[in-house]
Amino acid sequence: MRVEIKERRLEFDGFGKVERAVLRYERFAGGMTTELTRHRYFRGDAVAVLVYDPATQRVVLQRQFRYAAHARTGDGWLTECVAGMMEEGETPLEVAQRELLEETGLRLKQAELVAHYFIGPGGCSDRVYLYLGEVEDATQPLGIHGLVEEGEEIQAAWVPLDEALRLVDAGKIQDAKTLIGLSLLERRLRAMPIGQPTPKGE
Repeated sequence: MRVEIKERRLEFDGFGKVERAVLRYERFAGGMTTELTRHRYFRGDAVAVLVYDPATQRVVLQRQFRYAAHARTGDGWLTECVAGMMEEGETPLEVAQRELLEETGLRLKQAELVAHYFIGPGGCSDRVYLYLGEVEDATQPLGIHGLVEEGEEIQAAWVPLDEALRLVDAGKIQDAKTLIGLSLLERRLRAMPIGQPTPKGE
């Protein structure tokens, strides 16, 4: 269906960017809409990896402070899987490897890209690439990680999958990528083993 962009300009350029557009698009019944003004927020795509150890049936979850959640709820300490922003020239798999090492000290052995989705397509164009993965040494102790220069304070831990799913049911996990990852992991474990090697460069 046809889309006509009449005007587009960047209205804010900071940690995130905001673009303003004036447009029309084709209606299902034919003809075009009137001119509409829409805004798009974007920071860049992100990559998440939910680590699972099949031998012990545990996942890696972490706690870290998120100001945006704090501003809404007064708390801000969220339980999440590993994630980070893509940098120019990186593949999603390279980001998964880098972020896992930075945030947990673990090295990725194999991973499967199971989803890529928009965060909030009503106003945000950023996407998340979500992996399920296994690590080289699941006995390696975890603790406090993150980049000091970026103000990160991340506490990583191995959590039994059953306990993680109970946290989901109790509403204790409110992070979308983690909810999606745990749901897909549970479904895939019922159907088939995970951890097929990801094609190079994906």
